[in-house]
Order: sequence, then structure tokens, then C-alpha cells
Amino acid sequence: MFRVAEKPLLQKYFPGGFRLLNVLDLQNAPLNVFPVEVVNLFFLKYLSLKGTKVKTIPRFIGKLQNLETLDLKHSLVTELPVEILKLQHLRHLLVYRYEFVPYGDFHSKYGFKVLAKIGVLTSLQKLCFIKANEDGGAILRELGKLVQLRRLGIVQMRKQDGKTLCSSIEKLTKLCTLSITSREEDEIIDLQHLSSPPLLLQRLYLRGRLETLPHWIPSLHSLVRLYLKWSRLKDDPLVFLQYLPNLVHLELSQVFEGDTLCFEAGGFKKLKHLGIDEFEKLRCIEVQVGAMPSVKKLSIQRCKSLEKTLRPHEKDNDYWKVAHIPEVYFTYWKECGWEVYPLEGLSEGENFPHDQPSSVMKSHELETRWK
Repeated sequence: MFRVAEKPLLQKYFPGGFRLLNVLDLQNAPLNVFPVEVVNLFFLKYLSLKGTKVKTIPRFIGKLQNLETLDLKHSLVTELPVEILKLQHLRHLLVYRYEFVPYGDFHSKYGFKVLAKIGVLTSLQKLCFIKANEDGGAILRELGKLVQLRRLGIVQMRKQDGKTLCSSIEKLTKLCTLSITSREEDEIIDLQHLSSPPLLLQRLYLRGRLETLPHWIPSLHSLVRLYLKWSRLKDDPLVFLQYLPNLVHLELSQVFEGDTLCFEAGGFKKLKHLGIDEFEKLRCIEVQVGAMPSVKKLSIQRCKSLEKTLRPHEKDNDYWKVAHIPEVYFTYWKECGWEVYPLEGLSEGENFPHDQPSSVMKSHELETRWK
């Protein structure tokens, strides 16, 4: 269904029925309740109610014995009926939503209350995002039975359940993507008990406090993307991350409480995207010659203690280091949108180009350049 303005009535559009239908995508349709006509689609393999206002899934979902994908992203569903456990062919179970806020508020991601016997769905490959703070860790123990999982997303993780989760993750040898968010911003994510991490892991997202960087991360030679937020580490994490051989995208937000970051020569050889956000005490970023030779995008945000500002018209400053780059921008968040300014438009001695409205560019214009 594309841009349907009124409630889609399947019988109205197709009075002959859909008994052999395999795929039904109702993304962003104006639906408030689950369409009852779906119960007759026995051969359905793919069902999407993404972006609808559906709140509950009826018990007759258990009749869709051939269903492989149930996509409820950005709907209002927070719980599933026990009949979902009858769907033995189910591969992708996606139930979560985000609130889009400028810098990603801690409580901007919502998952769903998972069923206690989720381990019977042994065909599952994608499971996102389950609430972990239920049943005293029993649910996390069930995850170890889902040995076909490629993608796993967890929210509301508690420190005391870390050992149980690690035990389950060690059994998920096919896991490629892992996302974990703690219960509160200052709640510790305890992953130190993981002795044999999934070697195929390509994407890792950790949102919450870390006492130390998990010791097994440097051994993830397949890791392509790493996202850490609210870690608040005492030691420079770059020392442990710089020799990950396939790391392409690194995002660090409120990760380090020190005053100096050092990118050493020979480190981060394949890194193309680097984001550093809200390192409150950071005063200096040192990049040695030969570090990050492949980097294409560098973003530094809300590091208010950084001491130097690049200005093209000042003598004896560091502007020459970026002078060869065709386009350099700096941005401000203002009135629910990014204002983007070219560095060349910053006059001598000026910190904010108030008098240069002609240089202002909106964020969507910049995005095409960054692509």
C-alpha cells in the first residue's frame, strides 16, 4: 500500500480474496487496529505494519503458520500474545520505535516485553528490541537457544544480568549485529564475562555505562561499525580499538573522561567515518602522521573544552592542515534544525557568523555533500 489516505479495506480492493498472498506491506497505512482480514492469509510469509498506530496484536496471529517476517517497527505495539510462539517459521521479529530527538535522549528507544518461552522460536534470525528487565534474567537465558540469530537488540539491560547474557551470547555463533542499551544512563553494562565473542560480529552498539572497555572487543576482526554512548571510560579507548583491521565506522559519544585523545601512526587503517560527541573534558585531539589514512568524514560535536578554532584568515594557526580539503563546515543546532556554515565564511576573530546569513545552509543540503 502506498500513500493510502483512508483505512485500507482489503476486501473492498480485492473482493476475490488473497488466499495465496505471500507478502503484505501496510507500512504507514492509516491503521489503528490490526486488520482482521489477515487471519485468512494462511500462506503469508511477510507482514509489515511499520509506522502504523496499531497497539495490539490479536491472538489469531498464531494461525499464520508460514509467517517468516513480522515487522512492527515504529508502531505502538509493546507486547505480543503467547500465540506468537506457534510461528515456528518466524525468522524476523522486529518490534521497536524511536523518538527522534536532536542528540538521542537516553529514553528515546522503546522495545517490547518478550515472551518467557521465546527460546522455542528456533528459526529466529533477527530479534529487536526486547526488554531485558523482566523475569530476573530468565529471558536472557532463553536467548541462548536461538542459535540462528544474526541480529539481536536489547533495551533496559541491568548490570546483575550481565553474566547470564554473556553465557547466551557465547552460543550465538552466527551473530552479526548486537545492540545493548542499559536500563538507565548510569547503569553499568557488564560484558566482561564474555570469553568467546561471536567471531562474525560486524556491528556493535553499546549505550550505557562501561566500567572498562570489554576486553574482547579488540579481537573482533570482522567488526565494521562500533557505536559507544554514555560509556564514561577513564582510559583512552583508542589504544584498544586502533588495530581493529576492518573497522570502517566509529561513533563515540560521552565515552571518555580524559583530556587528550591520540590517534597513533598506523592505527585505524580502514576507518572512513569518525564521530566524536560530548567529550566534556577533552582539550586536545592528536592525530599522528599515518593515522586514519582512509578517513572521509570527521565529525566533532559538543566538545566545549577543545582549545583551538580553525580560522582561514589568522596567521600562524593550524588552518593549513585542512586547507587542501575542498569543503569544511561547522554547524550549530538552532530552532530544531542544523545551521551549517562553510569554514571559509568565518571572518578573523569571529566565533559565530551572525552577520553572514548568505552563508547559512540547512542540514539536508549538507547531507548530499557528505554522501
